Order: sequence, then structure tokens, then C-alpha cells
Amino acid sequence: MLMSDAQPARSARFDITTRRWGILAFTAALLVVLWVTRITERPIMWDAAENLQLTLNLARHGAISMSDSSPWGASMFREPIPLFCGAMLIRAEDAVLGRADTATYYQGKRAKLLKYQNVPWVALLGVIIFLLARELGLAFWPSLLCVLLSNLLLFDADIGYFMLDSFYTEAAASALLAMGSLLLMKGIRYDRLTSIVLAALCFGMLSLVKAIFLYIIIGLAVAIPVLSLYLRRSLGRSVTQAALLAVVSALVIVPWMMRNYRDLGQFAVAQRGGEVLYDRAVADQLTRDEYLGSYYLFAPYPLNGALRRILGYTNTDKEEGGRLQRINSLGRAGFTDRDVSAEMNARPQDAFTYFHRAGADRVLLVRQFAAAGNPQPELAADRELQKRAVRMILQHPLRHMALIPVYLWQGAFLIFPSAVFIVIYAFKRRDLPLAVLVSPALLSLLAYAGFAHLEPRYAIPTYPIIICALVALACQYIRPFRREFR
Repeated sequence: MLMSDAQPARSARFDITTRRWGILAFTAALLVVLWVTRITERPIMWDAAENLQLTLNLARHGAISMSDSSPWGASMFREPIPLFCGAMLIRAEDAVLGRADTATYYQGKRAKLLKYQNVPWVALLGVIIFLLARELGLAFWPSLLCVLLSNLLLFDADIGYFMLDSFYTEAAASALLAMGSLLLMKGIRYDRLTSIVLAALCFGMLSLVKAIFLYIIIGLAVAIPVLSLYLRRSLGRSVTQAALLAVVSALVIVPWMMRNYRDLGQFAVAQRGGEVLYDRAVADQLTRDEYLGSYYLFAPYPLNGALRRILGYTNTDKEEGGRLQRINSLGRAGFTDRDVSAEMNARPQDAFTYFHRAGADRVLLVRQFAAAGNPQPELAADRELQKRAVRMILQHPLRHMALIPVYLWQGAFLIFPSAVFIVIYAFKRRDLPLAVLVSPALLSLLAYAGFAHLEPRYAIPTYPIIICALVALACQYIRPFRREFR
């Protein structure tokens, strides 16, 4: 088990503590400047725009609704916690600046002010990273290094955008995942049921930010007793801990699911599960040539160029008429606009890629249900897509499983093998708390790869936990490094 170094002598403790608090305050001030300066008036688009529409309706009309006019029908299109946080910020904006036209919140000054809701989440994440590093046994300086390394990721254009300069939910998910994982590790390590309860509250809230974590909770409830058997821990105590985690999480999640069942007839956290699973099932149809080419197409730079040459592909293969046309849905092809148009106009036969073909099927179903007079055509379409997806996956389960490595390659190129390495290390050391710490992150990556299309942004919340664990392992074995950072 990773343990902390011995504490400094009592006579020096006060001076060191005072100096270090000053260092922490100075670092926090610099980080706040970094976070604030990376937020711009850039337009709020795509999935984030859907979050904003729901949030505006909640703030203005008291209803979580995707409607753009009265009546404000109930919706479960997105998870609720980010909507409530955003609605409070919109009301505060309106109180200070006055109410404005809806369009002004999607770009410009008001959009920038809305994005500041990410700053408290990122600040909370920084505190959690430091506490997590200390819990892993790191001294002050390596713990601070973990915070700095995690914030260094914000200089990446995509990570900085999703964590700060958007209305996406990655910042909230990152903070809640790190907090829940830390509390769960402490609960297992010190046999503290209070920590387990607090962890369950965090994971329950996390499921109301990212619905897929509902299944991660179920996976954790199974994994904790299994891991305890393998690592020779008390099975009875582990079952109690797992049951407590599941029950308390359910107390947070189920009321929202009951609301959805009452108002919409569907006992679920969010609506789009069928759509996402269908996207994934359609992608299972790729050919052997496309499967091999996906490793080139989804590889990070500069590895993609090397793989292209090794595997015998050319840049034209991903364009219209090329061998890899159907898997190039990254928005970098000459046919992308026509592909999106085919989806929006419900013409799957005109779609170039698997992704937009599946999207066109969804739009077509929605229109068909609406024409038939269904009062909730989008929900009906989502349920139908889920049925179709399950049938397709059961017909070719091995093809479906074969794509899991492809999506892990695409969305978690470095972070997934790092998580696996840490879990293997924990097994070898029989360190159940360390295995439990990394398990939520690892399970989330596998869930996104198995039941969705694991985009790189889906892996962002797992980065801080993996960074802390890797630094802890480095300090455990690199003795000069460990002494230097006392």
C-alpha cells in the first residue's frame, strides 16, 4: 500500500506549514488567472447548445424542456445537475445585467459569463487532486506537482475547450469522479462507512451529470467483493460496503428517474441511450479493411502518419470514394457538410459514414413517429433504436467486442493502458484501496468503448486520477526523486 513519508520534526512543523500555505495560495492565484483567461466569447454549439437550451427554459420558465415555445413540455434529453447549476447563473446574470434575448446567451459576453460556471468545478478538482495525492502517500511537492500536471493539460486546445471554454459537463464530471474515487478509496482503506456514504453521494450526483456512471456504480458494487476475494480481504465487509454504495447512490438517482417515468413514461436518467447504442451497433458493420484502417485514422499525431505508411493507406482513402470513407466521421473530410445534411434531412441512403447514417435513421424515425401522431416522437424513436441496436449486437457479438480496442485506441490512447498498469500493480501488491481508486475511471472507459463511441473528451475526467496514481508510483520507486520532493 502506498504510504506517506514520515512527518517532519515537530519543532519545524509550524514554519514549514506556514510557508507551504503561502505556496498553495500563490499557486491557486496563478491557476485562477489561467482558468479565467482561457474562457472566451466563443459560441456555445453542438451538445453544449442543447444543454444551454434546457438551462434557459429552466431559468426562464421553471421547466426542464427542449421546447422553444409554450407549452414547455418535460424533457430528459440531458442530465439535470448541470442544468440546475447553469440556471442559477442565468438568473444571477439577469438580475445584474437585465434579461436579454435568448440568442445573446449562445455567444458573446453572456456566453462567456455562463462559461465561468466551470471555474468552481475546476477549482474543486484542484483541491481534490492535492488531497488525493496526499492520501496516496505523496509529500507536499509531489502533491503540488500532480495539481500542476493536471492543469498543464488545459493548454491542449481540446481539453481546455471542454473543461473551461464551453457549456459541456466535463469539468463537473472530473471533480465529482475524483472526489467519489478518493472517498471510496478512503472508505475501503480505513473501513469507514461514512466515507462510503459520501462516495455514494458523489457517484449518484455524477450519474446525474453523465448518465453512463449509473452502470459504473453497478459495476463497482460487483467489483468490490470480487476484488476483496482476490486480494484476500473480508468478503462480508466488502459486500456491506458495496451494498451501501449502491443503496445510497440509488437514493440520489432514483427520484430523477421517477420524475422521468411520471412525466415521460421512461425510467431512465437521460433520453439518448438508444441513439448512442445504435450508433455503436451500426459501426459494428465495418469491413476488415476499415477495421485495420481505423487504427491509422484514429491514431494521434504523429503516429497516424507512420501507421498510414506501414498499413499501406493514403490520405485519399479517407475522402469520398476512398476505402476508409465510411469511418471518417471526424469532420475533416470534404464530404462532411453533405454527410451532416443527409442526417438532418433523414436520408440514410445518402450518408457517407456509419455515424451519420445512424443519425439519419434516428431523424427518419422521429419524423415517422411524429407523422403517426405520437406525442413523444423523440422518446419513441430512442426506444426503437435501442431495440434495433440490441438485436444487431446479439446477432454479431464478437464484431461488437472487436471494436472495443478501436475505441479505446481512439479515445484513451495513453490513459487506458496507464489505468490497466496501475490496476495490475495493485493486484501484485494486494492493494485493494489503490485498485478501487482507479476502478471507476477504468470502468468508465470500458463502458464508453463498449456501449458508445469513446471520443477523447469522454476520457478527460479520468486524467487527474491516473496522473496522481502514476506520480505516486514514480515516487515509490525513484528514491532520489522522492527525497528531493520532501
